[in-house]
Amino acid sequence: MTRSHARPWYCLDSAVDEYRETIDDDGEPLPMLKTLKIVRAIIVNLAFIGVGGYAIYAGAHPTIIGGLALVGIGGYNGLEYSDYMALIQAYQEIQDEQQ
Repeated sequence: MTRSHARPWYCLDSAVDEYRETIDDDGEPLPMLKTLKIVRAIIVNLAFIGVGGYAIYAGAHPTIIGGLALVGIGGYNGLEYSDYMALIQAYQEIQDEQQ
């Protein structure tokens, strides 16, 4: 597949191509994909905060558990951001081709 779009460094080509196929096949799944990604991110972030908070409440060392929870939240949100940007890039490429 040849592509005429310059993709940002943080958008994986394989992820963008996969999202392009999904959007092309289903017609208009973007609102549902965006909603599912947001709900998933909220659930995972609340789980990190809940488990970290409960561990501290139960007697764990706050500095270690708090630090690990923040690293986990940061890592997860970084991956989610990268995946979300790949989705947006795929949608923009399809929009550009249709115009």
